[in-house]
Amino acid sequence: MAVNDSFTPPDRTGSLAGKRILFFSVRYFGYEQQIISELLRRGAEVDFLPDRPFNTPLMNALSRYARGIVLIFATRFYRNRLKNLENKAYDLVFVINGQTLSKELLSEWRLKMPKARFLFYIWDSMRNKPKAHEILRYFDECITFDPEASKRFGMRLLPLFFARGFENTDQEATYDISFVGTAHSDRHRVISRIDQSLPADIRRFWYPFLQARWVFYIQKIINPAFRAAKFEDFRYDPLPFKRVQEIFVKSRTIVDIEHPHQTGLTMRTFEALGARKKLITTNASVKDYDFYHPDNFYILDRKKSIRAAFIHKK
Repeated sequence: MAVNDSFTPPDRTGSLAGKRILFFSVRYFGYEQQIISELLRRGAEVDFLPDRPFNTPLMNALSRYARGIVLIFATRFYRNRLKNLENKAYDLVFVINGQTLSKELLSEWRLKMPKARFLFYIWDSMRNKPKAHEILRYFDECITFDPEASKRFGMRLLPLFFARGFENTDQEATYDISFVGTAHSDRHRVISRIDQSLPADIRRFWYPFLQARWVFYIQKIINPAFRAAKFEDFRYDPLPFKRVQEIFVKSRTIVDIEHPHQTGLTMRTFEALGARKKLITTNASVKDYDFYHPDNFYILDRKKSIRAAFIHKK
C-alpha cells in the first residue's frame, strides 16, 4: 500500500493545533486517557474508539483466544460508531495494538479517509499478538517498543514513556518495595519468590491484579505458575491511575516483571526513571540503554531470589 505523506508532523514545539485525530487504543490502567490529554494539550481534536470495545474479562479472553468471533461483533460496533463521525476529515488515524481491528475494516477506513495518515504503535510483544502482523500493511508507519519485533518486521523502534505525575516529588517513602500490575504469565511466582526472600523489616506493597475471580480458577488449570497460588493472593479490583501513582512515588524500589515473550522495556521502567526510583527488573535488555546504572537497576533472574542489600542501599 502506498505511503500517505499528507500528514504534517508536529512542529518543534510539539504543536498539533488544527489536527483531527481518530485515536484507537486498548483501555489500560488509564494510559489511553493520558495520551488523549497530551494530544488535546498540544491542540489536536481527538475522537476515541476503544480496542476490545466489549470491556469485560470474558470478552478480553475471547479477543485473545477466539479473535475471529470477536471481530464480527467488534467490526459492527466500529461501523456504527463511525457513522456519527463520517463527516469529519481526519488528518491522522492513530492505532495502539489494534487487537480487534479487522483487515476488512481497515481497508474501508483507508478508502473513506484517503487524506489521513495511518499510524500503528504496539506496546505489547508481537509474539503475544500473533495476528498483529496481518494488519501492518494498512498503515503508513508501524512502530514498536520491542527491539525484537523491530528487527523482525522492519518496524521503527520507539520506547515507551511515563505519564505526568510520575516526576520525582521527594515524598517520604511509605514502602521499601512495591509491585502493581496484572498477574499474567509467571508474575505471581516471581513476586512470591521475591517476597519470601525479603527480611521482615522490608515494607512492601503487592497488588497482583486479575480481571475477575473466575480468571484465577482458569489460570490454576492452564498456567503452571499458578499451581501454588491461592485465591487471596490476588486483587480483583483495578486501582485508579492516581492511586497507582501515589503508591509509586511513595515507594523506594519498584518491581518490574516483563512478559517472557517481550524484549521491550515496560512502562514501569520509564516511570521509575521519571520518579528517580530504583528498579528491580527481570528484563536484562535494560543494560543496552544509556540510562542504565547498576546502582539504580537490579537485574533479577526469574528463578532466583533478590538480595535485600540493593533495597537498603541509598
